[in-house]
Amino acid sequence: MPVQPVLIAGEWRPAKASGSFHAENPATGETLPDEFPISSWADCDAALNAATEAAAALRSLSPEKIALFLMVFEGRIRERKTELVETAHAETALPKTPRLADVELPRTTDQLRQAIRAVADGSWAWPTIDTKLNIRSLLAPIGPVLIFGPNNFPFAYNGVAGGDFVAAIAAGNPVIAKAHPSHPRTSQLLAEEAFAAVLESELPPATVQMLYHLAPEDGLKLAADRRLGAIGFTGSRAAGLKLKAAADAVGKPVYLEMSSLNPVVILPGALA
Repeated sequence: MPVQPVLIAGEWRPAKASGSFHAENPATGETLPDEFPISSWADCDAALNAATEAAAALRSLSPEKIALFLMVFEGRIRERKTELVETAHAETALPKTPRLADVELPRTTDQLRQAIRAVADGSWAWPTIDTKLNIRSLLAPIGPVLIFGPNNFPFAYNGVAGGDFVAAIAAGNPVIAKAHPSHPRTSQLLAEEAFAAVLESELPPATVQMLYHLAPEDGLKLAADRRLGAIGFTGSRAAGLKLKAAADAVGKPVYLEMSSLNPVVILPGALA
C-alpha cells in the first residue's frame, strides 16, 4: 500500500519524508494498514512559505468568504459522519456511541457553527472605542497558526477541525495542522473535507495544510520559525513546555493545554 500524501500548498502530494509509520488499534494491538509519512524539514519549509502567502491573501477577503468556508466544512463533516466515527474508533478505541457519534462529533460541528456567528458579527475582533482617551483598538489576524492536536480528542481538538483550528480560521489565519500519529487517517479524512471546503469557498489554497508526523527537532524548529504567527497545542506537559521555550525564544504567542497523570482509585466494590 502506498504511503499517504500530505496536504501542502494547495495539493495532496507525496511527502519529502524521513520515514513512515502506521497507526495501531489500541483495543486489539492490530497495526492498521495505511502507511503515513514522517515529514522532513523540507515539507515544513514549503508549508510555511505557502501559509505566508495565504495569510496575506486572507487579509483582503470578506468575512462572508470565511463564513462560507466554515459552513461548507461543517456540512461536509456531517455528511461523512459514519466513516469518520468508524475510523476514529479503529484508531483510538473510543466508543462509537455515545462518545464519538453523539458527543464529540456534534461538539465539533457546533464549534464551527459558533465560529460562523463570530465571523458574521465580528465579535472575535473585540472592537473597543475609548472616547475619553481617544483610543480605538481591535484584534486582527496574526498570520499562519501551527496547531498540534492531541491523541484523546480525534474530532473536537483535532488540528484540522478542533477548537484551535476554528478560532484561527475565524480570525482570518491560515492553519498548518500537525496531525497526531495516533489517529492519522481520521485527521486525513477531516483534512480532505476541509480542503474541499477551501476550494468550494474560493479561499487561498494554502488556508489549510496538514502534516502527519515530524521528528521532534523539526517540530521545535517549526515552532520557532519567524514566519509563524502563533501556535496552538493540546498534549503532554513535557512536549508543551518544549514548544513554549521554542516559541518564547522568538517572541511568538503559544496557547497550551497540557495534560497530567490523573490518579485512578479502584474501590473494594469494583474489585469484587
